[in-house]
Amino acid sequence: MAKAINMAEVEKALSGFTIPPQPTVLLSIKAEIESDDPNIKRIAELINQDLGIAGFTLKVVNSVYFGLRRKISSVEHACKFLGLNRVIKLVSSVVLRFTLSEGRTDRFTENLWQSAGNVANAATLLAQQLRYGTDCADDAYSLGLFHNAGMLLISSQFKDYAKVLKQAHLAGYSMSDAEDQNFQTTHELLGYMIAQSWGLAPELTNVIAYHHSHALILASDDLYEKRLFALLKLAEHMTDENKVLLDLDEDLEWEQHKATILDILELDELTLHDLGDYLQQQGVPNRYHA
Repeated sequence: MAKAINMAEVEKALSGFTIPPQPTVLLSIKAEIESDDPNIKRIAELINQDLGIAGFTLKVVNSVYFGLRRKISSVEHACKFLGLNRVIKLVSSVVLRFTLSEGRTDRFTENLWQSAGNVANAATLLAQQLRYGTDCADDAYSLGLFHNAGMLLISSQFKDYAKVLKQAHLAGYSMSDAEDQNFQTTHELLGYMIAQSWGLAPELTNVIAYHHSHALILASDDLYEKRLFALLKLAEHMTDENKVLLDLDEDLEWEQHKATILDILELDELTLHDLGDYLQQQGVPNRYHA
């Protein structure tokens, strides 16, 4: 596992920010799934209580992630298809989007969710293509959607957030240093607190906490954590996260750490073009597609 989070740093990072609690619908779904005799129909009814959440759940199930030949048209069918263990992962990610984005229509929020969707789909497809198994693919999807959730908390209070990040990048500063200096917090720590309070697995919360702190996560003795981290960083790079979020062409973080990331995934740079073609075929735009 990656080293423990310094709670003093967390307390400092939370100053002025409120971590959104799990909505009632999620708590109810979790309670039903953890009951002695979980009822798929009841779970579907809970999801259907919010038309936005229900609609987005169906959109995700019918995405390239699952590769279905026939579209699923009802939440109950989706729950039966996914199985109980996968429902909570997917619905948590869907609900997070609606909870953090409620009432917000600004350009940065739209870009952030576009990027999160691209990264989530790419990370999942990469995990599948590299034969890491269903659990890893599911976790990679959740990680892709959750990893920058802390950005929404900061940008909700500081309207110049995206501008500060872009200027810092152009000046050669790290994102975390720029956030700490200008906003007295980082999106990594805030994202960690959201993920922890929403009950994500420890492997996911650790990767979120350190996804811009390569040395710390790579020092972990947990291969699964490092694999998830590597999938996330490769997905970020391939889907041009910096370009979508901040209109930046350079990916300095990737250039600095790509050798280690590729080594974890047992890949070389030549295979990235083939993976890019594969992602494009599955509907995920990326920088390696010719």
